[in-house]
Amino acid sequence: MREPKALAPARIKWALELLRIEKDNSILEIGCGSGIAAQRICPLLGRGGYMGIDRSPAAIKASLARNAAYAKAGRAIFIEGAFNAQDREPALFDRILAVNVNAFWAGDGAEIADVRRLMHAKSLFVQVYEPPEADQRAKIARTLKRRMAAYFGDVTSIKRTSSGASLLAVIATGAPPQRLARSD
Repeated sequence: MREPKALAPARIKWALELLRIEKDNSILEIGCGSGIAAQRICPLLGRGGYMGIDRSPAAIKASLARNAAYAKAGRAIFIEGAFNAQDREPALFDRILAVNVNAFWAGDGAEIADVRRLMHAKSLFVQVYEPPEADQRAKIARTLKRRMAAYFGDVTSIKRTSSGASLLAVIATGAPPQRLARSD
């Protein structure tokens, strides 16, 4: 018997819309939580694959339980631990998803370079936030656009209110901008 799908919060539903999943995509979700997004992503994948990573042992346990059939079939992998791009091949993922992962804007932003390393020129990086206060959306958007500009050719932010929730999406794609050589 199939496990019933958990209700997805508006932020996850929107993130999945923005991700534009294709059947052969290789997808990484940073901060996969209890596997609600994975439960919606995996059925859409044909030859593609899904990898979710989260620091929380309880979250990974819930993800594995919710997505047991996909994990058993080798179509989904769940890793307990901090996000670390150094132990992955470069240009590995077509789509990278992060929902409410504050490390990209609240810390020093070093994780953005790690994400870029895992992407190829046509990859898509979608971040969606549901800040506790609507005022934070502008601050998060400004910070991310500034930090990500060095790593991506196109960075777009979109604000949306859904079911009373103030949401922010930051979408990045494309090769890093070329630096012009200075002639003195």
